[in-house]
Amino acid sequence: MNRTVFLRGGSSLALAIALTAGAAHAQTRPDAASTQVEEVVVTGSFIRGTPEDAALPVDVIGAEELQKRGSPSTVELLKALSVSSGVLGDTNQFDSRAQGSEGSGSVNLRGLGSQRTLVLLNGRRLAINPFGAAGAGIVDTNIIPAAAIGRLEVLKDGAAATYGSDAIAGVVNFITKRNVDGLEVGADYRVINGSDGDYGLNATFGKIWDNGNLLVSAGWQHRSKLSVAERNWANTPYLNNPEAGWSAAGSPSTFIPLASTTSGMRDPGCGGLGGFPGFSGLTPVCYWHYTPFDNLVEKSDAVQIYGEINANLSDKTKFHVEVLYAHTDVPDWNTSPSYAALAVPTAEASPIAGRYIVPATNPGLQAFIAANPTVQLTNLVNGTQFSAPGSIFAFGAINAANRPFGIGGNPAFGYGPSIGSRAFDAFRVSGDLQGEFDNGIGWEMALTYSQEIGIRTGYDTLVNRYALALQGLGGPTCDSNPTLPGIQGTAGVGGCMYFNPFASAIPSNAVTGVANPAYNSALAVNKDLAKWFFQKLSTKQSSRLFVGEAVLNGKTAISLSGGDVAWAAGVQYRRTYFKADYNDISNAAINPCVNTPDFGVTTCTGSQRNGPFMFLGVGNEADNQSDVMAAFGELSVPFTDDFQVQLAARFEDYGGAVGDTFNPKISARWQALPWLAVRGSAGSTFRGPPDPITTTTSVTSLQSILGTFRAVDIFGNPNLNPEKANTYNAGLLFSHGKLKASIDYFQFDFKNPIVTEPVAGIVNALYPNGAAGANNCALYPALAARFTFNGVCGPPTTIARLKTNYINGAAVKNSGFDFAVDYEFSNVLGGDLAVGGNATYIAEYKVGATSVEGVVVEKAFDAVGLLNYQTTVVPIPQWKGDVHTEWSMGPHNVRLTVHYIDSYTDQRTAPFAANAYKDTTGAGVQITRGKKIDAQVLTDLAYRVFLPWDTTVTAAITNLFDKDPSYARLDLAYDPFTGDPLGRTYKVGLRKKF
Repeated sequence: MNRTVFLRGGSSLALAIALTAGAAHAQTRPDAASTQVEEVVVTGSFIRGTPEDAALPVDVIGAEELQKRGSPSTVELLKALSVSSGVLGDTNQFDSRAQGSEGSGSVNLRGLGSQRTLVLLNGRRLAINPFGAAGAGIVDTNIIPAAAIGRLEVLKDGAAATYGSDAIAGVVNFITKRNVDGLEVGADYRVINGSDGDYGLNATFGKIWDNGNLLVSAGWQHRSKLSVAERNWANTPYLNNPEAGWSAAGSPSTFIPLASTTSGMRDPGCGGLGGFPGFSGLTPVCYWHYTPFDNLVEKSDAVQIYGEINANLSDKTKFHVEVLYAHTDVPDWNTSPSYAALAVPTAEASPIAGRYIVPATNPGLQAFIAANPTVQLTNLVNGTQFSAPGSIFAFGAINAANRPFGIGGNPAFGYGPSIGSRAFDAFRVSGDLQGEFDNGIGWEMALTYSQEIGIRTGYDTLVNRYALALQGLGGPTCDSNPTLPGIQGTAGVGGCMYFNPFASAIPSNAVTGVANPAYNSALAVNKDLAKWFFQKLSTKQSSRLFVGEAVLNGKTAISLSGGDVAWAAGVQYRRTYFKADYNDISNAAINPCVNTPDFGVTTCTGSQRNGPFMFLGVGNEADNQSDVMAAFGELSVPFTDDFQVQLAARFEDYGGAVGDTFNPKISARWQALPWLAVRGSAGSTFRGPPDPITTTTSVTSLQSILGTFRAVDIFGNPNLNPEKANTYNAGLLFSHGKLKASIDYFQFDFKNPIVTEPVAGIVNALYPNGAAGANNCALYPALAARFTFNGVCGPPTTIARLKTNYINGAAVKNSGFDFAVDYEFSNVLGGDLAVGGNATYIAEYKVGATSVEGVVVEKAFDAVGLLNYQTTVVPIPQWKGDVHTEWSMGPHNVRLTVHYIDSYTDQRTAPFAANAYKDTTGAGVQITRGKKIDAQVLTDLAYRVFLPWDTTVTAAITNLFDKDPSYARLDLAYDPFTGDPLGRTYKVGLRKKF
């Protein structure tokens, strides 16, 4: 049952609180009518034994509740929370906020950003994910030891006055099981269409002694690959959704004859191989669908091992220590066979600097001329088309709008996608002593060390090596006679190999398997040649955290009609570390220029200063650390039995340019009527800039710029100020018989939020009329300087990269309402029936105007009900919630849950909005689908039964009616922050106690 419980006589709303102890009791007495809930002191206060955290909005979800829901994964659970929007966890490599974090997860309360939700394990901090959200400072929820968790507490109110930095939007506290005695093992398997399924094993052992207890838990989860190609809704024709994974820079590509450089030709093999023959402006290109090479779910294996010991050292002194190790491995991260050729070769590697030249001697070109006595050319100035003899290419060609591998896959990877990897290792140890002095004052001291290390690999093309291969000077053993400065070899002789850029090198469409009738095996790309110019990039980043803290708590001599005035006070010291290391080829200190690896050049400017790769940039190693000192206090004032007030304040000093901050908070609760309580709070919260983004280094993201993916470098900023917010909450709590309900109003007023500069706004300011219009380079020279162009500032096709920074952004105001209700019926069909639901309504999410280089690039807007692509905000549906019905009889429990996510709008201008593109019949094409991302209604059904021999079986059908995710004009054709790509799935789980 999603039970609403008011702790201590109706003081705090706790949704779905059925703790593990209750589950064990139900195992032995399955005919119990209800599970009694013991009193718990929920997240939000350091004062022990007081009910004042009742003034705070806290949801509690217990282990038994999760079983009744069908044992969802951590990502599924957090994504389903009505108060959470924009959750990381599902593969989303095309959004900069998720790139590189495959295999990790997050929670994002209020949609304010995962970095603004503090995640705790047993009330203590964890190190941040070094790759999460481009280093913005989020905790990886996938390292949490799920098998050991007894309950999850969600504090939906700013809590910096109590917990310090990162608790702006609230706190999610994972609390391990208590009082476990014996061994429990479990296994589960989930059937997913198009995949080998997800499955896992776990074991938990507990031992209780007179003066202590032990808990050890281990869990393993496997997720199988689910390719984009397995979902029809994610594979749409170009003219239906050009933004759903279609690129103009392809292979086959476009060729410009050196004899007539004002005309161009699309490789005639384009359409037969599954590409779309189209135009980028006036340039004929072969659009190709790259997302079928990607995955909706990456293959991954995750292991978490957890142990804790609790011991009573004396009547008044207790000792606790816990250790966590977690490893997540994503061994086969799939992406495009190669990236677009955004960077261009230098004079050492190309007869024409800045161009990829196919010489007349290239066997692929010679075969093309022989097979095509007549070719169709397009005038690149006026768009007229005309026929010409194939011999027009006899003097050579420029290879334009290209990449080495596309439709046919990458021969270095068996003609499939390019394959990288992600791996995360986390370790944490925390220990504390707590006790009580003879005068009744309680004390607690704790030390926590936590770290997470991430390793990310991928591949990209070395610009100059690719240019040399086009000329027959490619390959690891090209070492004959010197023909170019710095290069030894004779084109096509010995170990020197040609790269054939024409369709004749492609055996088939690597996704559909359709054979290429024009394929010539003698002209195929040599695998060793591909590996020579297609090189591995590797980044290792680590974050570490050390926390020392001490807390005192007790009661004053002041006694009011509601009880004694109680207090807590403490100090905390935090030291954080961040380190980034790169392999040599991707290290900016070793290979700063396009021509560094093969020609030793280290002095370069402009587009040549982004390293040797076609698309990805090189990185600067970083080693950053910071110290935070904090002091805090709380005071609980029970004026009467019906009216209590709690005061809290915290001072934190970051030192240096960041400075210090003081944040107070007041919360109160009034039992106005026997069935009605009123609660409220007001306070200030803050968040200091995390180490990964206070460096001067950058990370490279892949982002769409006017319909084409470009490299966007996101630089850290050592001059960032803390972000601050004033938070307010007011609520009504209803309790009458078996009815429990609540309504809460929340408001967050931000100042100086730490954000990345909005890519869409910067691009739109420089290109106000999109790809077809004139640019504002002359009007905004400082803004234009953020771009790296191939040549001078021109049309969007000349853009190679964009530089953005972390900044303190415009003010934000977020407000809305939370609703919750539960009701229980007795003796329904021989059992008990519970119905309930919860929902969140976002009334406003107003963001002020953002300026970059003195130019307003993003006007003030309200993000509610918008996709918010490439802005400073995640998708924000206005309504989100669920309703459920649950029936229990004896050992049986059945639960039906309906989830609802409101529709929201893609605020971007639709492509082809004014019939700007013509289809094959000459009719104008206009895209309207996807402007509105439809509301999502998903139904889940779960069943749990207690069997003899302490055995529990659970079965669940998620997405009962097999609904596709709502369509969005994004690369994966849906919004991974919000939707679910799996379709209907079936899951069965088995638990056995010994």
